[in-house]
Amino acid sequence: MLDFLIRNSLVYTGRLEAPQRLQVGIQGEKIALIAPEEEQVEARQVIDAEGLILCPGFIDPHASTGFGYFFPEAANHKLYQGITTEIFGNCGTSPAPIGEQLVPTLNRLAEQIGFPFDWRSLEEYFVRIKDHLQFNIATLVGHSTLRGGYLDNWNEVTDQDMQHMSEALRQAMRDGALGLSTGLIYAPGCFAETEEIVELAKVVAEQGGVYASHIRSERDEIEAAVTEALHVGKEAKIKVLISHLKAAERPNWGKIPKVLAQIEAYNRSSEVEATVDVYPYTAVSTKLRAFIPKYILQDGIAAVSEKMSSPKVRQDIAEWIEQKGYDLSKMLIISDDLTDFYGKNVADIAIERNESEAESIAAILAASTEAWVVYHCISEEDMDRAVTWPKAMICTDSWSYPVNAPKSIGQPHPRSYGAFTTFLERYVLQKKSLSWQEAIHKITYLPARFFQLGQRGEIKEGYFADLVLLRPEAVKANATYLQPRRLSSGVEHLWVNGQLTIFEKNVLPAKAGQILKPSHEFTYSHS
Repeated sequence: MLDFLIRNSLVYTGRLEAPQRLQVGIQGEKIALIAPEEEQVEARQVIDAEGLILCPGFIDPHASTGFGYFFPEAANHKLYQGITTEIFGNCGTSPAPIGEQLVPTLNRLAEQIGFPFDWRSLEEYFVRIKDHLQFNIATLVGHSTLRGGYLDNWNEVTDQDMQHMSEALRQAMRDGALGLSTGLIYAPGCFAETEEIVELAKVVAEQGGVYASHIRSERDEIEAAVTEALHVGKEAKIKVLISHLKAAERPNWGKIPKVLAQIEAYNRSSEVEATVDVYPYTAVSTKLRAFIPKYILQDGIAAVSEKMSSPKVRQDIAEWIEQKGYDLSKMLIISDDLTDFYGKNVADIAIERNESEAESIAAILAASTEAWVVYHCISEEDMDRAVTWPKAMICTDSWSYPVNAPKSIGQPHPRSYGAFTTFLERYVLQKKSLSWQEAIHKITYLPARFFQLGQRGEIKEGYFADLVLLRPEAVKANATYLQPRRLSSGVEHLWVNGQLTIFEKNVLPAKAGQILKPSHEFTYSHS
């Protein structure tokens, strides 16, 4: 007898095919039955899904830290978006492997956020986290995590340094990592030469992994930054994912179609695919220190605050702002521990304090090098073009710990609570730019195949029962920039590995998530 039988729903399989009215049965962790409605089937629990859409659980290909899952209800904000799998370790930062140079930083983060830190390897992290998971997780290895843990000098990488990083990366891949990520605007990754990244990517390619990059520029030099990412793919013979694709600042608006054409041309001549993920918002969220000259970071993050008192540094920041064309009236401080600055934009802070914008940035960074901002700098037309590109995957680009940690370190971007529901609401229900099958394909089948997540991303007999029942007309993102912690609407029932995790719009206390590792049972084709 089946554990669950879902009847009367409109079934979208995840493939680019028309929906059908079918009944779907679950037994244990797997989808055990897909049959016509008229077939008589017995089950312990029958769900009448009249008026609902049944589709595979959504896969978020771009999350950040993996530190939040030690806390209760860490994934609620994503479950309510229909997400059943999250891939973190992006933008160069991962929870492991932790080299000795990085241990003090992890100890400080553990104290600041409130999670237990007692691991070094990825396997040890997996053991530590495995009983806490509301949904499935997988991780990349962060390039900055490798550099921070194994380098004595961020600017001079010796052969021995490369050996240490390569060995740690190779072991993490054996432990089940999906690939390598870079964050090439952040220290210490921003100090790496391209060939260092190529050599590390080759280690990953040996074991069938992928390369995901927060590229070196999402502004003036975006085409060159994409070229660098594609060069890594070509030289290492590795699949490439360009993270949260955007062209920020008004002078760069309109560049996204050119970048997509650049990627398409690469794919026509390459043996391995390049693709993108994107979130459906016109504002970024990142650390304020990403908006100052990189040389200020070269002595380490801890030294930045003290440097802010230097007149030369402040003048360099002023020239940098002018050179980059930042509109600081659209840059909002969201670290709520910075009570003098929280909820204000940088331009208003400067007026309030009767100082220049550069001096205000210096004052904020002197108070905290970890200050976070939301910055409205993306063209809506560019965003629409990226989101609707057929090979683009949708992501939250969000972490878990500001959402559920006992010690708040800032307000999240609303994408944490609403990226996937915003995507469906905007592009399927409102703009009608995508059909339901096209939209669901982008958030299920595409990421499952790109990351080689075996038996996921599709409704198919024998596949894991990660399933979502949506009421289509009710799908709505309720999170806003001013109220970013509001849960999404539209998900009525959700299963993770066959366990009911949302029932009648309420999250259940299930811990059904699994640690996913790459499967090489199929080959991804981008033809």
